[in-house]
This record gives sequence, C-alpha cells and structure tokens, in this order.
Amino acid sequence: MIIKNFLSAIASPTVLIAGTGYLVDMFDLMAFNMLRVKSLQALGLNHEQITVTGVNIINAQLSGLVIGAYIWGKLGDRVGRKKVLLGSILLYSIASLATAAVQDVWQYGALRFLTGLGLAGELGAGITLISEEFSDSRRGLGVGIFIIMGFVGVLLASVLAHSIDWRSCYVIGGLMGLLLLVLRYRLQESSLFQKSKSQEGVHYGGLKPIFVDPVLRQKFLLGVMLLLPTVFIPQIVWSLSPEIAQARGIAGVNPATILGAGYSLVIAGDLLAIYLAERLGSRKLTIAIFSAAGSMFFLSFLFLPYHSSKEYYLWSSMLGLAFGTWVVGSTMIAEMFGTNLRATAATTIPNFCRGCVILMNFALLALKPCLGITNAVIIVGALVFILSSISIYRIKETYGKDLNFIDS
Repeated sequence: MIIKNFLSAIASPTVLIAGTGYLVDMFDLMAFNMLRVKSLQALGLNHEQITVTGVNIINAQLSGLVIGAYIWGKLGDRVGRKKVLLGSILLYSIASLATAAVQDVWQYGALRFLTGLGLAGELGAGITLISEEFSDSRRGLGVGIFIIMGFVGVLLASVLAHSIDWRSCYVIGGLMGLLLLVLRYRLQESSLFQKSKSQEGVHYGGLKPIFVDPVLRQKFLLGVMLLLPTVFIPQIVWSLSPEIAQARGIAGVNPATILGAGYSLVIAGDLLAIYLAERLGSRKLTIAIFSAAGSMFFLSFLFLPYHSSKEYYLWSSMLGLAFGTWVVGSTMIAEMFGTNLRATAATTIPNFCRGCVILMNFALLALKPCLGITNAVIIVGALVFILSSISIYRIKETYGKDLNFIDS
C-alpha cells in the first residue's frame, strides 16, 4: 500500500509542478553557500574577510527569508496558495539573475536579501497546497516527494559550482525560475482554502492570531525548535566546512563538495523517514528516531580522530542521513494549524527557523576568538539539539489528522 500511494503521489501534477519550483528554490538558496569563497575571492577579499563578509551576506539572505515568510504566509491565507507560488518564484528569479552582475559586497548582500525575500514563499505555500489536496494516507508522501525534489536542486547546484563560473550559476538559477513560472499557471488552487473563504467571522493569515492564542503560540515555538538541527547542519557545519576543517589541520575542503555529498545522503535519509512514518503511523516517533541518530552522527563528526579531507567529507556528509526531521516535521507543522492559518504557519515556521541561523552566526563570531571555531560549533550545536529534543517531547502527534478545520 505504501508503494502504491508513493507512486500515486509522484504522478500528481501538483507535487511535480510545486516540487520543481522548490528544486529551483533550494538551488538558489544554497548557491551562495557553495560559491561564497569563489565569488568573494573574485571580488578581491582576503581569507579573513571572506569568513566575516560571507557570514554577513548569509545573514542578509536569511533576514529576507524571515521578512518574506511573514509577507508570503499572510498572503497565502488571504489571496491563495497558488498566487504566492507565482509571486515568490518571479521575485527570486529576477534577484538571482541580477546577482550575476554584482560588482561589490554591498550589491551582493542587497540582492541576496531580495532573493531570500522571494525564496521564503516557496516552501510553505507548496507544503500547504499539497497537504490540503492529498488524503490522510498520501499527505506525508506528497510533501516528502516535494521536499526531496528541492534537495535534488542542491545536488544540481553542487555540480554546477564545480563546473562553471560563479556568475553563470546565478544566471542558470534565475532562468530556471522564469521558465518554471509558466508551469505554475497550471496549478489548481486548494479546494479546502476555497471552501473556507466562504465562512464569515474567520481571521485569515497573519501572525497576530497565532501569537495571541497561547495554544497556537506554543505550537509555533515548538515547530521552530523542532527544525533547528536541519538548518544548523547545512548553514553552519557544511557551509563553514573550510574553516572547521582547517582548525583540525585539514586543508582543501570544498563546501560545494560537502553540500553535494551531504544532500545525497539527505535524500536517502528522507526516503527512509517517509517510509518509516507511514509504516509506524507516527510522525513524532519517526522524528525522535532521526533526531537521536542526528545527535550521534554530530558527536561522531566532532570527536572521532580523522586527519584527511576524505575522512572529513565522509563524517560530515553522514549528518545528512539524520535529516528526516525536516521532511516529516514540515508535514507535521502544516497539520498542526487550521486552514485559515496553515499557509502562514507552514511558511513562517521553517523560515523563522532558518532565520535562527543569524543568531547562530552571531554566537559563532562571538565565541570563535576565545574558544576557536570547533568549540564554538560544539556549544551552538549542543543548544540546537537540546531545544529540538524538548520540542519532540512536547509536540503532539498529527498523523492521519483531518485538515478540514479552522483555528478560531
């Protein structure tokens, strides 16, 4: 039955069209992480400047994600999921094309902010649309395929980062987005959303109804905490791999290689997580299993004795196997909220979680001078995994939940 439902989900036009857009989204999102060193060197920065300036540009992109999450999430619950998908891909495609022409770091940072602003709408609107279209038995499979297609975009970015000029990578990302914009017009709006719009006296979209309600506020905070390890690993551990490896006396580590190898294992881990959640009939238990595995892989990466770049690539990329928290957790978040707030929650929670990387970066830069990059990563990582574990303990099961409800 699981295989039958999986094949049915793959054949869905909604999953394929939304998933292809998320592929381009993840391509653009991770492009700077892979091209950071190469592009900033081309703009004339030295080694020390590359680390600090690179972190600042990543923070600019993440700030765009946080602000964009609020805007697109609110629009998704007020004007529809489809319109958000159209608007978001148009904005980040144009910003990506413009990034190819930057001449200094200020232009670079401003355009990555605009890219983040556009990218913020893709994940939440896609998950919401798929969650509301599929039956209980296929919902997790549909969202899982959607997210895996996004991770394929990271692999594509890794291949191109090794093969062509950094400016050309941004051009390709922008052109792919504009081409996919045409496909987006074939998407159908969510029937649950259309039905709910006929109800009077219901507040649609925005964070205010979530934050003023203690139950909804707790769900929101637990959702952010749940996903923290899945942004910490790629945005901190993998993206800063040259600096972390150098602190261990290992030279020649390429972040594009790390991200490519890591996301290859992410895809494998996600497929296993999707299967396990359906087999166990529990998203919470599946997340707990993968979170425990992630903690063990993180400790192995930090404390096992290895001294070559090949060993570093191996143990760093192994962290990708524990990414089932993202694919199953994203489905869980969409199921926690009513139709009138679902797009807001599914958009803002993952992107606010991504925005937490700004705080992680500030902590790393503050701790690095006195403790070194490795110990700084250990402290931040420990806090991230502890907060995620608290969320797993407190969060409620959502598997099989009927999504035809309103949060009042």
